[in-house]
Amino acid sequence: MATKQTASELYDQRREDIARVLDWIELEVDKHQTAAKASPGDWSNAGDLGHVREKLIETLAFLSNRDPEDIENLLGECR
Repeated sequence: MATKQTASELYDQRREDIARVLDWIELEVDKHQTAAKASPGDWSNAGDLGHVREKLIETLAFLSNRDPEDIENLLGECR
């Protein structure tokens, strides 16, 4: 009979999964950049990253209990 997972164990597992996914995203963004450099006039590459950026901002807004616009403003201040 399998033992039930506790909430804390599930939390830890999901946090580890998220850390792995973030590492994986970084690798994929690097690969995407290499492909984009090969086609500097291809606007679809910038569109791809625009979509990813939007989803990451939504995720950060959810986790931080902030509005996506707040994050957009902070990003603007960082430029």
